[in-house]
Amino acid sequence: MFFLTICNVCIGQQKDSSASQKPSLGTYWFVMYSKGINWNDSATKKKIVQEHINYIVSLRKTGKIITGGAFTDNVVWTGFEIYNCQTQEEVIKITQEDPMVLFKIFSYEIHPWITLKGTVEFE
Repeated sequence: MFFLTICNVCIGQQKDSSASQKPSLGTYWFVMYSKGINWNDSATKKKIVQEHINYIVSLRKTGKIITGGAFTDNVVWTGFEIYNCQTQEEVIKITQEDPMVLFKIFSYEIHPWITLKGTVEFE
């Protein structure tokens, strides 16, 4: 259900510059973050959270991450990112270099994700 909601948001927000233009599909990567084995290490988490944010922002600037964010309801899932990469190996490499993953604050799952190409806007 969660994945359908995100897909509907992206489809519903796609901008169509021409009524005759056929939508095309794009393949992306959905990375779901969960609490890692060091989730409760608040000292380490506090120390590296800004490094994590800086890392994610840098990937957004290069276009490797399209969107994502943190969940605030303190469940098992901590957040997600949608990557725009050619291969799963590239996504794994990028994800494993995230400070929150390096310090095992986050664990993660990677899933290929197909949706309509277009612009996703939240503001």
